[in-house]
Amino acid sequence: MDNISSMIPYGKQDINQNDIDAVIEVLKSDFITQGPKIPAFEKSITDYTGAKYAFAVNSATSALHIACLALGVGKGDIVWTTPITFVASANCALYCGAEVDFVDIDEKTYNMSVVALEEKLFTARKNNKLPKVIIPVHLTGQSCNMEAIHKLSKEYNFKILEDASHAIGGKYKNEPIGNCKYSDITVFSFHPVKIITTAEGGITITNNTKLAEKISLFRNHGITRDQALMTEVPHGSCITNKLNSVITTE
Repeated sequence: MDNISSMIPYGKQDINQNDIDAVIEVLKSDFITQGPKIPAFEKSITDYTGAKYAFAVNSATSALHIACLALGVGKGDIVWTTPITFVASANCALYCGAEVDFVDIDEKTYNMSVVALEEKLFTARKNNKLPKVIIPVHLTGQSCNMEAIHKLSKEYNFKILEDASHAIGGKYKNEPIGNCKYSDITVFSFHPVKIITTAEGGITITNNTKLAEKISLFRNHGITRDQALMTEVPHGSCITNKLNSVITTE
């Protein structure tokens, strides 16, 4: 037996004929990207989790990145996460120019330790080095103690970005992970080694309307049809009105 065939696989996706047929249907349609399947997929996530808004992107790495941008993470800010995760949980803050530090894990759950977090926050407040955002990560689908982390966020004034890349389908306190009850934003991954795969992909979820507006703009390169979000009068509307006038008079 060769070395490759004898290796224990890191992960193995389950792609069935229904999945293949669905992909072929999209490939034969008029839309390859940003078509009607995207909002349908996003709605299925909000319907399941109970959250208000969801924005699908090409990867959970991108989802984490735009989530940090929406939360206003930038140069001079500090973001804390767990050392037991994929590098994207920290890189998303580095992309924004922020500093990253780590909170120790609980020896039983391997998730972020609430005890260690509280101790670190107490010291950070003394040193005027409190984090702007905390990124707890649900390891292998097991939720962090989000209620306790949320309680600390009120005392120490930080935002919570829930990295639930491993945890779609999981529950916390008998409610779906991803409902953002104890966080500002939640992110799921659809990488092939995750619970559900779309070959690649991620999604950013929130209940906050202002954050949803920002996430949508970051996802769409700042492009919007919502005139309330525009900083100038749309140039296209003037041209459209003139064309309509010409068509009407002629």
